[in-house]
Amino acid sequence: MLRSVGVIVFIGIVGATAVYFANRPTVARGEVLAADLVQTNPLVKALDCDQTVPIGLSGGKFKCDAEFKNGDRQSFTFAIDRAGQITIVEHGQPVSTPRIKKTSDPWGD
Repeated sequence: MLRSVGVIVFIGIVGATAVYFANRPTVARGEVLAADLVQTNPLVKALDCDQTVPIGLSGGKFKCDAEFKNGDRQSFTFAIDRAGQITIVEHGQPVSTPRIKKTSDPWGD
């Protein structure tokens, strides 16, 4: 009888611990997410994202500043779900830099 009660208490403790850890948010590193996003888009030169991204039961949100290969910059807000799917929630206005034409003719620019 005492052994059965001990087994039931042990199962209850293990179950409660599993529920506790399942409900805790996962924390992703921003530079890892940025590296994944840069690899998926050939137009992006660099991304500067939040340092830590908490991912709860319903997912999480994080912000990044993007620098494109043509020199433009833009800020984005991304959403990530528990499965790791990343989508754009909103984006700011792009900031364009003037294009510099690189030729050998100084008068042709």
